[in-house]
Amino acid sequence: MRYSRLALLTLFSFLPLSLHSQDAKLTARVQRAAEVLSELVAVPDKAPPTDLLTQATCVAVVPGVVKVGFGVGGRAGYGLASCRTDEGWSMPTFVGLKGGSFGFQIGGQSADIVLVFVNADAGRIASSTFNLGGGVSVAAGPVGRNVSAETDYKLKSEIYSYSKSKGLFAGVDISGTKWELDYSANMKAYMDAAPKSRGESSESVRTLLASGGASAPAIFKPFLESLEKNVGSGTTAK
Repeated sequence: MRYSRLALLTLFSFLPLSLHSQDAKLTARVQRAAEVLSELVAVPDKAPPTDLLTQATCVAVVPGVVKVGFGVGGRAGYGLASCRTDEGWSMPTFVGLKGGSFGFQIGGQSADIVLVFVNADAGRIASSTFNLGGGVSVAAGPVGRNVSAETDYKLKSEIYSYSKSKGLFAGVDISGTKWELDYSANMKAYMDAAPKSRGESSESVRTLLASGGASAPAIFKPFLESLEKNVGSGTTAK
């Protein structure tokens, strides 16, 4: 009996540390995503066009996409996304990208990926799992803050993608990459939310992306503030 009690005490003594470690990883992911957005717009001549950011319906940031295997299609990374709503940028959801080569210029380096959604139904799209370039069109994002959406690229794609492996951001074609939702991370961040708003299912994520983020858990504050500062107001045009 004494041994059993000792074993239980030892087990429980490690639980807070384990939970703290998990929270720290999510916090670091959010903080890095916020930083990536600042880096994306830091150099005007190499930043996404102002028109594109103004018309963005959702934005996803996946920092540190790394090679996880041999050959083409062996990359993975995790980040988060938020959409514009009538009340500002939405409750974020944790997401992931898997597979795909992410463009030749990334090579063997870790890469930060930014996806700019312009589809009016982006919230529904972002709340599902899909292959970029399959049912959802994706193209390398144009650069240059003065590039006009009407005259230069005309918003022909549903998603525009950017990457930075070293140096500056550039448009990158990530067709063939799989978009996934990170339900487990959502459940940790939204553990105190109502059951339908914990991001543990596609329907629940859709609810998050349609809800203003003013009351989002504190962990998401750096990302939401960075969106407001670097992409623009999260309020949808009326």
